[in-house]
Amino acid sequence: MLTRGDKILIATILLLALTIFAGFQIYGFTGGKTYAVIEINGKQYQKITLGNDGPKMQLNVPGVIGDLVLEVDRDKVRVVSSDCPDKDCIRQGWASRPGQTLVCLPNRVVIKIESRDSTGDLDGVSF
Repeated sequence: MLTRGDKILIATILLLALTIFAGFQIYGFTGGKTYAVIEINGKQYQKITLGNDGPKMQLNVPGVIGDLVLEVDRDKVRVVSSDCPDKDCIRQGWASRPGQTLVCLPNRVVIKIESRDSTGDLDGVSF
């Protein structure tokens, strides 16, 4: 049986966890400049600076089976059209936070959102 004190403790912990989660969602996990890194077949194709002063453009990216059209709107990126059969890359929507990726698997195109502070290295060493 839960006492009144137990219920207050549980509610306080849940509220604190929700507040921390919302803070990370709003302010992100890292600071600094963000970039959209476009890779084709595992090789870097282009790196675009994102942010409030970033570009507003459409970009044609040559894929393995056809072209991809990317829309860059200052601080976010999305796939507008693709020659792939399923169009899953279009349904992924906008990407704007470091760690998010857009993938067109048939075209072998990956768009990663990275931060200047993120190094891309592993967090630890394994033996």
